Amino acid sequence: MIKKEIIIFILLVVLAVLFWSSSLLQDYFKQGAVFLRDYGDRYPWQSAAIFVVLSIVSTMLVAFSSIWMVPAAIVLWGNFLTFLILLGSWIVGAIFSYAIGRYGGYPVVKMVVSENKIKHYEELIGQRLGPLVIFLFRFALPSEIPGYVLGIFRYPFVKYLFITLLAEIPYALYAVYAIDSITNKKPATFFVLAGAWTVVVLFLAHLYYRRVASNNPV
Repeated sequence: MIKKEIIIFILLVVLAVLFWSSSLLQDYFKQGAVFLRDYGDRYPWQSAAIFVVLSIVSTMLVAFSSIWMVPAAIVLWGNFLTFLILLGSWIVGAIFSYAIGRYGGYPVVKMVVSENKIKHYEELIGQRLGPLVIFLFRFALPSEIPGYVLGIFRYPFVKYLFITLLAEIPYALYAVYAIDSITNKKPATFFVLAGAWTVVVLFLAHLYYRRVASNNPV
């Protein structure tokens, strides 16, 4: 549980240490920032389209992550706009994965799994498991997986969209503002964010073991 959060935390800490300890990396970043600003000024719509498309794809493919594009986006659009674009792109990607699961995966599953068993899981996920449990699954698992699974078992779309939004907001905030604190050398801000992230992860892990692992779903 919460492996994804731990990996993100470790990666950002390693990135911070490497960046702050290397003047060469800082010089490369400054040069890259100048290039990105010039490119963004010349091709604003193309830059935004590339970032949005790749961010959407990152929510649908396990092997690809959009977090490495965030520094470039911050250079072009600043923190808050990057957060909004990143969050919006992730939500669109989550909608696509849900639709693929519901309209593409469901017919395939029906060919190999009995209809009674499918209905059993639909009732389990849609009725017996409360929103908190679905949120914990959505938050804990890689973002590519829950959309397909919940789409296949036809979890109510409006609930799925709302839970997805709640689960992705912390990721987008942490990704943008933690990376900004690294590139702009704000160690105090970085460690405050890292500490807050750790508290959230531990709290969700506690909820998971209390609600899910103990077989007492909400």
